[in-house]
Amino acid sequence: MSTKSKFRNGVLSFYDSVTKETLLPLAPVVFYDDFLGGDLVIPAAGSAESGCRWVKKIVGAAPPTVAKVANSANGIAACTLTATSEKQDAALYFNDQKNFAVTQGCVFEAVIKMSVLPTGTAQMVWGLVSNWTDGPDNITFSAFFKANGSGLINCEMDDNVTDSSVSSGVTLANTDTAICRIDFNDVTNVKYYINGTQVATGTTFGFAATGTNAVLQPFFQAYKPSGTDVGTLQVDSVRIWQNRS
Repeated sequence: MSTKSKFRNGVLSFYDSVTKETLLPLAPVVFYDDFLGGDLVIPAAGSAESGCRWVKKIVGAAPPTVAKVANSANGIAACTLTATSEKQDAALYFNDQKNFAVTQGCVFEAVIKMSVLPTGTAQMVWGLVSNWTDGPDNITFSAFFKANGSGLINCEMDDNVTDSSVSSGVTLANTDTAICRIDFNDVTNVKYYINGTQVATGTTFGFAATGTNAVLQPFFQAYKPSGTDVGTLQVDSVRIWQNRS
């Protein structure tokens, strides 16, 4: 690893010059989780527990799971669908407590791997959203990456006026780790990056929502509307940073 530093939109950041992962952003508001240790059993949505930022939304009787992976190098949380024929949702998020204001220069960065690529109608989603809703495309305000069974990643944004879904041109295998970043420093031109390279550059993503509608939460999800399709989204780490105002 070769650590370097530079100013990104006025924020001094230290990063790995090989992988392009951000190591330390010197911003007024910083959130970071590497899912380390044996102390975390993720509680159910609607039953948040003191000391635990995350909850899990489980839909399906099989059931799908959201849990830390035992003895995983670096620490990993996984959202996993099962092959039972039914609607399933395995989502990891902040229990609809929204703390990150995209209008304050917010940046979302996550290290992910789809250890089991989604099959059929299954989908994987990671990014920032408003309240959980049944089906990621039905969430009112959002900016996220979404992958389907081919491993192709789309860049998606919805400000409740304009709903955009654009191919990143990047396809991941089940062995690939990706560092995915969404940069809101200019909300009229939000930028998506995968492994340090800006993607979907032919599209201008504008996020016009303001006030409480522009305050979002981190969100990771494996989802299928029906059927026996499977998939596993592994989250190695997540960083979010922004200005105080």
